Amino acid sequence: MTVDDTTASGTRRRSVPLVFVAGAGIGLLGGMIGLGGAEFRLHLLVSLFGFTALSAVILNVAMSLIVVITALPARLATVSASDLGAHWAVAVNLLAGI
Repeated sequence: MTVDDTTASGTRRRSVPLVFVAGAGIGLLGGMIGLGGAEFRLHLLVSLFGFTALSAVILNVAMSLIVVITALPARLATVSASDLGAHWAVAVNLLAGI
């Protein structure tokens, strides 16, 4: 199965190795510079995987939310909840998209 294969319904199929390599590259780049990978993910979703811009943005935001939720327990182990609670207004603004 290659990147250019098309199914009977007209949707394109992706090769598993390509998806794995792209995901590993995003994880490596994002991890090396301390980001979650969203900066790299969006471009690949549109150009390599053929998502429309709106679909790619929605999927990218959902994946970013999963990254934050997954990282939260590890970060709470190193930073106390009271220190985070002092900055609740910043968190609310970020969640609201302001």
